[in-house]
Amino acid sequence: MGLISSLNIANAGLRTVQNGLNSVANNVAQADVEGYKRQDLRPETLGLTSGVRSSIVRASDRYLENQVRTENSRSGETAVYDSFLSRVDKLFGVPGEAGSLDNLLNGFSNSLQQLVTSPDDFVTRQQAVGAAEGLANGLNTISEQVQSLRQLAENEIATAVTDINDGLNKLQNINVRIAGIGSENPAHSELLNERDRQLSRLSQYMEIQVNPADDGTISIQTKSGNSLLQGTAAQFDFDLHGNITANSTYSHDEALRDVGTVTLRSSNGYNIDLINNGMMDTGKLGALIDLRDIVLVETQAQLDEIAAGLSSSLSNNVVAGTPVTSGASTGFQVDLAGLQKGNSISLSYSEGGQTKNVTFVRVDDPTLLPLSNEHTASVGDTVIGIDFSAGFAGAAAAINAELSPSITAIATANGLAFVDDGAANTTDVTALSSTQTSAGLQDGGLGLSLFVDGHGSQVIYSGSMEGRDQKVGLSTRLSVNRAVIENNELLVKYSTAPETALGDPTRPLDIIDRLTNAKMDFDQEAGIGSKAAPYRASVAEFARQVISDQTGKAASAAQANQSQNIVVASLEQQLYDKTGVEIDEELTKLISLQNSYAANARIMQVVDEMMQSLMRI
Repeated sequence: MGLISSLNIANAGLRTVQNGLNSVANNVAQADVEGYKRQDLRPETLGLTSGVRSSIVRASDRYLENQVRTENSRSGETAVYDSFLSRVDKLFGVPGEAGSLDNLLNGFSNSLQQLVTSPDDFVTRQQAVGAAEGLANGLNTISEQVQSLRQLAENEIATAVTDINDGLNKLQNINVRIAGIGSENPAHSELLNERDRQLSRLSQYMEIQVNPADDGTISIQTKSGNSLLQGTAAQFDFDLHGNITANSTYSHDEALRDVGTVTLRSSNGYNIDLINNGMMDTGKLGALIDLRDIVLVETQAQLDEIAAGLSSSLSNNVVAGTPVTSGASTGFQVDLAGLQKGNSISLSYSEGGQTKNVTFVRVDDPTLLPLSNEHTASVGDTVIGIDFSAGFAGAAAAINAELSPSITAIATANGLAFVDDGAANTTDVTALSSTQTSAGLQDGGLGLSLFVDGHGSQVIYSGSMEGRDQKVGLSTRLSVNRAVIENNELLVKYSTAPETALGDPTRPLDIIDRLTNAKMDFDQEAGIGSKAAPYRASVAEFARQVISDQTGKAASAAQANQSQNIVVASLEQQLYDKTGVEIDEELTKLISLQNSYAANARIMQVVDEMMQSLMRI
């Protein structure tokens, strides 16, 4: 090997050492920078006479990086659920603590117990009214806060869409810059680091698929396969809605939609509604949409079920049918003079050895018909909406058009009669009753419309659907009947002729029984029970089940978020072990590079000395 070859080898070695020193310097300087990937020196032997050449390679692990991004999406999702559901749980309060829904329920129940023992005491009656107002106000506050959380979710969706668009635009720009420089350029590694940081942030909003090209550029797709970045970045649109209320819902029908939707506008010109097509169900964005449209809507439904239960359990009276005969036909008749919109008639009859149950609901608005069998929480009943605006004769005609020909509805002076087919003896009417809301406060049975719909213009709650479903948002509007506030004797006096004695505990006892003992089926839309097995309980029991349900959801969300954070931390540690900077290792590299530098420098020194000797010959 000649002197020139030795000189070339030593020179190449020094260049390699210099590259190595640069990589160590970069690694140490940026060790704590988010998303920084370690630079490693990769030497390559060129032969005995040429020495080595080197390149700087950025450490990476594509599999782990994809795993981290996937789990980041789930982490973003669980964090949003934890944040929102913990707030909901706080709205309901800790059972037993002042201001909690449980405490307000207990306060109302205790005030009624006191009322039973001292119905003639003004202060006791006033305390009962005050406890009822406290309960109504508590439901108002929780309901309003639930809608505030839905509005917050709406606003955060808008913020997320802005952040997503910003990230996609930055990634598009990074792609252009990466494509314009070679991998040997020091800026190339920095661009890849910035790209990974943007991908990490984007993955928190949704699950993404990243496909790298040979030149270092990438394309991105959603979990469902929609292109987000293919040369040009797609853009997200969101039509933000303000003033979200309990009646504001998402609908596939554009004309009925009261909240914003997320639209993906691709670079090739097509638009797709991601929510309408069920394509946005992961990450922060998916969680926010689910909270706004399902989870918090269900919470509102629970509150509305409590409010409706309080109203109807105290004000509804069941009017039993009485036997009736029409020629050879027999059956029952029921007085419907007090039937309000939304009230119902329950009919049971046997036909061909099978028992059939039908629930007729008063619905005077024909645009709401027909009703679904899901309208009631009862199992196995057929639900039929009937217009009573034309009187009992018109209602009977409408019922006969829906019923089996072997059962006949007949208009009476005060209601309807249902009779079987008489001599044919193929059917038999077995039961008839009607559930009717007390419109007055006296002389209509023990039922009392203590809780009503509205703060200004108050109306009786009857479950009406005219104009809007009266149950939806009722917990926001629930208030105590102004007439009872002004005259608390109505808590006791249920009759004027004869006049109820002020010391009579009959109505207070009835209120307690209706609140704590009377059972009813609750709508499965509230997320407790199902159509096949509806939750049957008293109003008080249902309210406590709701509180327990919300506490359980919050605890589950917190645990899921904690577990997901552990998963992400574990994967990030694995990725760091593969690609991160360890200062001790860099110092070890530095010592090795110093030794290499010294060795190559010594070779150059020896060559120089030999050249000098040759020159002196």
